[in-house]
Amino acid sequence: MNIPLSEMLKSIPGAVGIRLEEELPFTLIKKEGDFELRHYDEFTLAETTVRGTYDQATDTAFKRLASFIFGKNSESLTTSMTTPVFLDKTTDGWTMSFYIPKESAWIRPNDPTVKVETHPAKEVAIYRYSGTQSVEAMEEAKGKLLDYVKTAGLKTTSEVWWAQFDQPMSLPMTKRNEALVKIALAS
Repeated sequence: MNIPLSEMLKSIPGAVGIRLEEELPFTLIKKEGDFELRHYDEFTLAETTVRGTYDQATDTAFKRLASFIFGKNSESLTTSMTTPVFLDKTTDGWTMSFYIPKESAWIRPNDPTVKVETHPAKEVAIYRYSGTQSVEAMEEAKGKLLDYVKTAGLKTTSEVWWAQFDQPMSLPMTKRNEALVKIALAS
């Protein structure tokens, strides 16, 4: 996999928590400490699912998705790395997704294990935390998020999934992670 020089240079400040990548836009509805309610407009993700342990699956999935955005696609075009990288534990394994900006959403992967999907607008509750991502940290964040949602009297409409905003070599205390769940807001 050839990583463009521009992406390698962006990784330097990223090691200390300075994020230069384009982030999936959202509208903040409410913030309460480490918890937020957000609205996301329709957006596009490139996603792949891999069976195996967390470490094995996420390594394979990341390589597939990075290959797609760095030129192994229908147009042999390189697009920029974005944040967050989403992770979802499913019955089929681990699904990893990269946000694809609108200007690149028409590009199609050459790899049949990578799918490009448009997701509808949604409201989500999130719990923000730092540190190195692990299954244990994800489960702890999930518990805190679901406790908050229950206490706030909100209704979930999905399972919890997670978001990572930083590269693996970033300092743990600067890493931004989130647990997310779709919610139904009262009309």
